[in-house]
Amino acid sequence: MPAARSDLVNAVELAGRAATLERSLVRDQLPRLLEAGALEGTRADAKLAFGRFEGRTTVELSVEGSVVLPCQRCLRPCESPVSETALLMVVADEMEDVPGGYDPVVGDAERLSVTDVIEEQLLLGMPLVPLHEDEADCGETAAADDIVEPGSAVADTQRPFANLRDLLDKGER
Repeated sequence: MPAARSDLVNAVELAGRAATLERSLVRDQLPRLLEAGALEGTRADAKLAFGRFEGRTTVELSVEGSVVLPCQRCLRPCESPVSETALLMVVADEMEDVPGGYDPVVGDAERLSVTDVIEEQLLLGMPLVPLHEDEADCGETAAADDIVEPGSAVADTQRPFANLRDLLDKGER
């Protein structure tokens, strides 16, 4: 998705002035998070401090917020706090070397998408398996799944190789 004009910044110019930008974004402004399953209530506050290192454009990024995703236990919305920082260096292609301590950000330094940079950090900070911290927060759905009828667990257990010895013995005869 192409970036909106107001989202594109000249990172080279901002780095020359050691400028700092602050942005607040919500779910609908973050298309890749939306695609990853983010729900209503997802938000992020970011601070980008532009600078230079060895003649190259850098960004010190700090992102605070929360990503709301479906809990994998109960499928109800689960808020996952995100607090990420990163030292980034803007590079033209991913094969370009960056000094230690910096992570590469592939893009045009004169037309850098602020939202893409923030969104990338949010994606990195998202949990792989979102779950409510306390199982009790999952509510009735999780509680209903935990109830086991006496004797039903044994009846439901399948043993696919239970008669394997009999089959092997028949084959030897």
